[in-house]
Amino acid sequence: MLTYSSVPQKNHERQREYPWALLLLVFVWLWPGVFSHDLWKPTEPQLFYMIQETRFAWLPTFQGKPNFEVAPVYIFVAQLFQKLLTPWAAEPFAATRFASVFFTTLGLLGSGMAGYRFLGKYCGRSVVLILIGSVGLLPIGHFLGAQSPIFAGVGLALWGYSVAQRQVVFSSILIGLGTTLLAQSVGLIGALLVLFSGSLLCLSQVWRSNRYYLAHLCAWAVTLPLLTVYPVTLLLMQPHAFNEYMQTAVFGSFGGLQHFQAAFHFVYFVKHSLWFTFPALPLTFWTLSRGGILKTKVGVFAFSWLIVFGLFLIFTPLKNQNLLVLILPILAILGAAQLDHLRRGAAAFLNWFGIMTFGLAAIFLWVGFVAMNYGFPAKLAERAVYFSPFYTRKISIMPMLVAGIFTPMWIIAITRKRIRGRQAITNWAAGTTLVWALLMTLFLPWIDSAKSYRPIVQQMQSVLPENTLDCVFIKPQHQDAWLAWQQYARIHYRDDERCRYHLVEYRADEMLPEKGKILWQGRRPRNKTERFALIDMQS
Repeated sequence: MLTYSSVPQKNHERQREYPWALLLLVFVWLWPGVFSHDLWKPTEPQLFYMIQETRFAWLPTFQGKPNFEVAPVYIFVAQLFQKLLTPWAAEPFAATRFASVFFTTLGLLGSGMAGYRFLGKYCGRSVVLILIGSVGLLPIGHFLGAQSPIFAGVGLALWGYSVAQRQVVFSSILIGLGTTLLAQSVGLIGALLVLFSGSLLCLSQVWRSNRYYLAHLCAWAVTLPLLTVYPVTLLLMQPHAFNEYMQTAVFGSFGGLQHFQAAFHFVYFVKHSLWFTFPALPLTFWTLSRGGILKTKVGVFAFSWLIVFGLFLIFTPLKNQNLLVLILPILAILGAAQLDHLRRGAAAFLNWFGIMTFGLAAIFLWVGFVAMNYGFPAKLAERAVYFSPFYTRKISIMPMLVAGIFTPMWIIAITRKRIRGRQAITNWAAGTTLVWALLMTLFLPWIDSAKSYRPIVQQMQSVLPENTLDCVFIKPQHQDAWLAWQQYARIHYRDDERCRYHLVEYRADEMLPEKGKILWQGRRPRNKTERFALIDMQS
C-alpha cells in the first residue's frame, strides 16, 4: 500500500546572507564622528596634547611629566596616522582619531571571528551586528580615548581562545597580543586575568584535552615575555620613569607596588550595563533561558570570563562606564548563540521597538536641523539657541548628502517581511548607525559649537590688541584653560608670570584675583562648573 509522507519542515527557514551588506554597514558605522569637529571633553583635549607632546613611544608625557593613563601603543598608532594623513587626507584632529577607528576595527574583527569559531557559520556576523548596535561602543570607536585598545585586546584574546583546540600556535599568538594590549590599557592585573580565565577552563570537562593544555601552556609562554617588553624598554631608556611606573601605575587603575588601591562599584557598573550593553545583555538572558549553554565550550568560557572580569569591574577604583567594554564582546557572543532561535514574537517586538525608537529619533533630528537653521518650528529653534548660543548656520553639501542617503536606505532595510532574530538585530544595528550618522552630520556643527573651546578662545582673542607682542600666562593646574589656549589660540603662550595677560580658570563659588583688569569673562554654554577670565595685569 502506498502512503504519502510529507517532507519534515526545518525549524528555521534558510536565510539569504549578504556578506557585503555587513561590510558596508560596518564601514558606514565607523566614520561618522571622526571628521569635521574640534576636540571634545572629557578625554580628547588632554589626549591630543599628549600625542603631540610625546617624543618617545614608550613614554607618553603630559606637560613634561610621564603619564601612564593611555596605552603607549595607542599614542604610537595615533602619531603614525598623523604623519601619514596630515594634511593631505585629513586635518590633525581627524587623523588622530583614526587610531580609535583602527583598534575598534581590530576589536570587531576579533570578536566576530571568535563568534564564528565558537558558534559556527554566520554567527560571527551576528556578533558584529550586536556590537555595532550597542550604544556604549559608539564613543569608544569614534573619539580619542583609552578604551579602544581594550576592545581590541579583548577581541583578539577571545579569538585566540576560540581556536585554541584547532590552531595552537596561532591561538597563543592572538592571546599574547590581546593580553599585551590589555596590559598597556588596564594594567598587569587585567592582562593576567585573561590567562587566569583560561586556566579556569581546565576545571571543565568540555575543555579538558591535551591539545587545549598545550595551547594554554603556549599562551603563557608567548604572553609572559611580551608583558616584559614594555617595562624592560622603559627601564633601559628612562629608569626614573620606570620607577614611577612600577610604584604607581603597573596595575592600571589599581595603582602600583607602592600605592595600591581598590573600591566597590557593583551598583555603578550594574546600572550602566543596562544601557551600555543593550541589546547584547537581554539576548544573553534569552540564551541562558534556553538552557544547556553552560554545558558547551562557549558557555563555560563565557561564564569564566564574566566571573573574572565582573570581579575586576566591581573592585576597580576607577568609575568609568567605558570599562564595560571588557565584557561587551563576550555578551555579544552569548547573545548570538541562540539568536536564530529567538521566538518570532520577541523578534518582532525587538524589531518594532527599534523601528519606533530610531525612527522617532531620526524624525526629531531632521526637524531639529530645520529648526536650528531656518527657525521653524519656533519653539524648537529657541531651545536650540539656548543650548548652543555660539552656533551660526552652516550647511555643507557632503553632510547633507550623507544624511539624505542614509535615511531612505534605512527605510528600505526595515521593510523586509518574516522578521527573525538575525533580521531584527540587523535592523537594530542599521537604526543605531542611522541615528549616529544623522547626529554626526546634521547636528555636528551645532554640537561642536557647544562642546568646543574654540568659540570662547576666539572671544578672548577679540578683546586683545591686534598683532600684540605680549604673552599670555596660564597656570598649569588650570588644565582646561591651558589646553584650550594651546590648541586654538594664535597669541603666544609663555610659562612666565610676568606676562601681561593671565588666563584664569575658576569655579562659580570662587573669587577672581583682585589684581588687574578683567578684559573678558565667560564659559561654555550651559556649563555650570568651569568659568574663565582673561585679565590684563598691567591695568
